[in-house]
Amino acid sequence: MLIAAAVRLAAAGYRISGGTRRVPGRHDDDFAFHEGDPLDEEPVDDGNARPALSPRESEVLALLAEGAPNKVIARRLNISVHTAKFHVAAILIKLGAANRTDAIAIAMRQGLVLV
Repeated sequence: MLIAAAVRLAAAGYRISGGTRRVPGRHDDDFAFHEGDPLDEEPVDDGNARPALSPRESEVLALLAEGAPNKVIARRLNISVHTAKFHVAAILIKLGAANRTDAIAIAMRQGLVLV
């Protein structure tokens, strides 16, 4: 599953929304990088003061981490698909994420979800 692979890469410190970076203290030879990659830059601080997720948003985030689409989120939480989309959008904004996969990666780095 592509989402699971993306989440594993994100957990390893690779940004999904643009560029790559190293995780401090981790040295993998599994990937080849080219000159000009922003690998030697300081890690991006994803711990900026952001609004906390509501309990319902935390439930939605956990389902996102499982790879659930909005329809499944809605069914599992007994809410409408529109409400599921609303919660996903709020999560993206609060975490400063570009997309669902980026949101999962940020949440994992912040310890909000475990996969």
